[in-house]
Amino acid sequence: MHLQGRSSWVRWQAVEIPVPGIPDREAPARRTPNRRRNPRGGVNDPAADAVEAEPAQTPDPDEKITLKFATGASEIVPALNEIFTNYNAEHPNVTIEVTVLPGGVAGFNSAMGSKFAAGDAPDIFEYQWGSQINAYAKGGNLLDLTDIGVKETIQDIKKPVNIYNGREYAYPVSFMFWGLMYNTQIAEQAGVEEIPKTLNEFFGAMDKMKANGIEYPFIVPAKDGSGATGYVFCYLHQIVSGKNPDFYYQCCTGEKSWNGEEWRSLFEVYDQLLDYANPDSLGLDPDNALTRFARGEGALMVSGSSTIKRLEEMNPDLAGKLKYIPFPLYDTVDEYQTIADFDSALSIWSGTKYPEVAIDVYKYLFLPENNSLLNQARNAIVTVKGADSSYMDASLVDQMPLLDEGKYVGFSEREWIPGIKEIMKTIVQDWMGGTNLDTTLENLEKEHQRLLDADPGFMTEFEELRSSMGE
Repeated sequence: MHLQGRSSWVRWQAVEIPVPGIPDREAPARRTPNRRRNPRGGVNDPAADAVEAEPAQTPDPDEKITLKFATGASEIVPALNEIFTNYNAEHPNVTIEVTVLPGGVAGFNSAMGSKFAAGDAPDIFEYQWGSQINAYAKGGNLLDLTDIGVKETIQDIKKPVNIYNGREYAYPVSFMFWGLMYNTQIAEQAGVEEIPKTLNEFFGAMDKMKANGIEYPFIVPAKDGSGATGYVFCYLHQIVSGKNPDFYYQCCTGEKSWNGEEWRSLFEVYDQLLDYANPDSLGLDPDNALTRFARGEGALMVSGSSTIKRLEEMNPDLAGKLKYIPFPLYDTVDEYQTIADFDSALSIWSGTKYPEVAIDVYKYLFLPENNSLLNQARNAIVTVKGADSSYMDASLVDQMPLLDEGKYVGFSEREWIPGIKEIMKTIVQDWMGGTNLDTTLENLEKEHQRLLDADPGFMTEFEELRSSMGE
């Protein structure tokens, strides 16, 4: 996705999305019954242990209808409740119940897998934009959204991971940054006047902080796999895939490998960074890490940009003192770029009892004003044309010029084979616990190859995805 100046984000022309009367809506595409899933979300023997959803019904305008909406992002629940209250005011017979499925990306996907198998999934759900969409669609778990009219209202999708067999099963609802939360007050008190933009400047800044009483300026919550690999993904996005967008594809074909020089360099830099991190990282979870950060016990922590809001709620004195910056991993300032990409998607379960109503609610969520509400709640960027971006948090203002100039890279792991990301998190934690680097790299390569061997269809789908993107 290439931005044509800031107008691509802030000054889009408004596009109306009509919300027609539910009884008069065009019938949606034919549903695929829910069936037993394999670990990737695909379908095993469709006749074996099949769980058939209840037949779809054309709703009576006066019938009381309850839809379930699931998300893993608790910070957007108030915004969702406001949106669904407004929808209910327009459609008094329709109630939407919001449920938060905890456990991060892995926990959410695991819970959804169980719900699909049981035939009791939420009607609409928000989840990570990435290869999981394709896996769910392959399993017959998603409603075909190709012709409902949402695609025309959102910004262009450069990597269409929402497509399976030429049909579209999800659309992106938010655009998010990934990188470092940076406490400018602590840095300035330690004599760091400029935001570091190279790796040498970064080490120099942390040396000054340590010399001025901040014993461990870099907070790493490695008790959680995502916390352990926050830096890892920054390095992969910015340095590895940032310089070679075909890197993962080459790992799949054998031209590159998970135990090659790129991964070795990644861990060597991480080893240096951990000298500035809390020594109890493997015992520190994300919630307690945020508490430390809010108390000023550290100045730097990897996270998504939505975390800024939470920190300012925990400690209002932090308002205006936090910046969101790319991880300064570069050798020169000229290389400096940020990490930003579509972050979350919305889909409809193929087994929903009321597909017409679910589609209507889905389109309502993509109205400009509603997309703005959702992204304001998570300190993210709108994806709908005409949505208001005036809420933009001060912590992100410095990132917008980088987007305008095209100086950003996407989330490279979103095209990985499902399962490898969670395995990688555990392997990184093991390395932090003392496993030597050679063994760590061999384990990464072995586990990735095992997943490829177990799912030969993945490469066919990956090739099709790359072909659709012109790669």
